[in-house]
Amino acid sequence: MVRVVLLQIILLAACIPAFSQQDKVTLTLTNSPATLFKNYKFFIQEVEDKRILPGAGVGKVIALGKEVPMVLPGNVEKELFNYWSFAAPRKTQATLPLYVTVKEFSVNEKRAGPNKVTGDVKLHVRFRWYRDMQPVELTSYQTSATYTRPEKDFDYEKLFKQLLDQSLASFHKWMETNSGKNPALARSLILVFKEVTENKEDTVFYSPKRPLIWDDFKVRNGKPGSRYAAAVFTSFGYEGRSYPKDNDLVVEIGLKIFMVKSMSWGRPESRTPSTLRHEQIHFDITRLVVEKFKERLKKAELTIEDHDSEIQYQFLEAFREMNHDQEQYDGETGHGLNPGAQAAWDKKVAAQIEALYQVQ
Repeated sequence: MVRVVLLQIILLAACIPAFSQQDKVTLTLTNSPATLFKNYKFFIQEVEDKRILPGAGVGKVIALGKEVPMVLPGNVEKELFNYWSFAAPRKTQATLPLYVTVKEFSVNEKRAGPNKVTGDVKLHVRFRWYRDMQPVELTSYQTSATYTRPEKDFDYEKLFKQLLDQSLASFHKWMETNSGKNPALARSLILVFKEVTENKEDTVFYSPKRPLIWDDFKVRNGKPGSRYAAAVFTSFGYEGRSYPKDNDLVVEIGLKIFMVKSMSWGRPESRTPSTLRHEQIHFDITRLVVEKFKERLKKAELTIEDHDSEIQYQFLEAFREMNHDQEQYDGETGHGLNPGAQAAWDKKVAAQIEALYQVQ
């Protein structure tokens, strides 16, 4: 929130007349080319009056020695929208549609003595916009000024226009400072995938250029009680992070497709090329499931406000699919003992892996 407090202003000179009758003073906000912003990246979409007493009233002023109400020609929403939208009109689709909530817009004057009037003006506004039909709070601006003037006609318009112009100038500065840094200003979400391929002591990360070898299977005696020749432990995971960039929020998904050496085994008498190939296809299936996970995320309705939960949901769905595909593979091939089915799976999976990395 930006809060500005202006020191007391001593106003001694008579200015442009702002009223012509004693029962009220009408504040007119005329548009001037001087108020136009040259480098703004927003436009005024709507103004909402949320003051305690909404409407056209602004406060009380001293006119011809008596206290009278000050009013706008129309209500605050209409008059401030007309003034601000002239200063910051819509230019392109890229400009931010700004919604302004008026919390305070007031003047209060008192007669302090012969030919002496004291007054204060206040402005408090909040700025937001809507992204995917959801309100996004941005910042606020609050300012006030006190003044002393003689009991003569006074240019209230100039005083109020200074406050209104300063509010847009303040938001313009805030937007320039926060652009590309604050997720609240992000207009869209960009999904980026990165794959970890650097192997570690007990882990082999998937790479088509680095197939499994028997030395990766650290357990040599097999699983006690198991009737199978070998088993490979493969899985996948992800790490997510997000950061603003220009007008977007980048969501980066770091994918880890791996096998764990210390949890993979092969009996010494079963360490043959055909058995190793069967285990490699288990690893390939995990890789293909991860590609489906990526495609799911590309099609999912990820929002800037809540993308984490959707990514986690799609991850769990992909994990279930991986387990299903692995079981289907072992079931149809008889854990590699059915040569015909094994050859069919080998051909199908090899073609999918080749196509995948040709595209990449």
